[in-house]
Amino acid sequence: MAIALAALTLLAGCTGRGAETPPQATEFNRGPYLTRVTETTASLRWIAAGDAPVELTARAGDGEVVQAAGGSFAGLAPGTRYRWSAALDGREAAAGTFVTAPRDLAEPLEFAVFGDYGAPNESSRAVAELAARERPRLLVTAGDNAYFLAHPDLLDEQIFGPLRDVLAHAPNYGVVGDHDIVIPAGRDAVVEAFDWPGGGERYDLRYGPVQIVGLGLRADRDDVAFAERALARPGPLARFVTMHQPIHAGNPLLPVIARADVTAVLAGHLHAYERRERPEAPGVPFLTVGTGGAPRSEDHTPRSPDALVHVAEFGLMRVRLHGTRATYAFVDVAGRVRDRLVSSLSPGRPPRS
Repeated sequence: MAIALAALTLLAGCTGRGAETPPQATEFNRGPYLTRVTETTASLRWIAAGDAPVELTARAGDGEVVQAAGGSFAGLAPGTRYRWSAALDGREAAAGTFVTAPRDLAEPLEFAVFGDYGAPNESSRAVAELAARERPRLLVTAGDNAYFLAHPDLLDEQIFGPLRDVLAHAPNYGVVGDHDIVIPAGRDAVVEAFDWPGGGERYDLRYGPVQIVGLGLRADRDDVAFAERALARPGPLARFVTMHQPIHAGNPLLPVIARADVTAVLAGHLHAYERRERPEAPGVPFLTVGTGGAPRSEDHTPRSPDALVHVAEFGLMRVRLHGTRATYAFVDVAGRVRDRLVSSLSPGRPPRS
């Protein structure tokens, strides 16, 4: 606990006005931000600065207008872009967009991946700005959402301030990491704010044809039964397994991944980008994207012995799904593509042109 308190004190000192955190809208202390989007629904959360009721409206390109009830829209059209707005006392105070999930992958679908973010530094803010420019439909984060640790009083400085723009357009389907669980109240606050099932571990979330199976801090023997059940559920055209600590040789999840037609495995923890393969799960890309801005050094960010690609830069991974293909591009904060891979949604089967 002494270490946690020391880290909290240091973080509090780093997140004052000198840290140049993004300005917050005066009407809202947090958000509004998306937490879930499906084929026909979308949900937002917020913390308003005052007591005035918030009125949420979504408008499609064809002029259709939908009013939210309790922060949730229902009866939406699949695969459709909506502009949402939040009004206070009849005046628009915040706005964003979302795209409802499609039924298939006949049209391209893009989402963004990174982990190990939420640090009070320029690198984390640069990654957040890059994510906002990418305008992904979905954000998948791979743990360690706040540095040096997650604390309820600091989440707006660490997470919701820097990511304000991207979260107005894409929900975050993430997991917890080592730094998120130092203080139980911090973990609870992160999980509750993003509405992650299973305490940020062992969940199955969908965005239409895309399945995200979250396994939390690490994947181990205790996760095998859950992963087998989740990955056996019919319907998804693309299946992603995500956890904080990367999977290595001998992990009991490897045979499960090989049998389940997993599209890719996503992780963080290492403060670099790596692309790996495992002979136990042939064809499946193992992608580490702990590049969200948390401090790194050569001593603490070594290249994994089995890494095919290692990029020690901050940035995010852009994932593009279309037809039977998945395209992965690691983009650094300068906008340069540092690695690119085209793979099949179904490992072991070559993608069709």
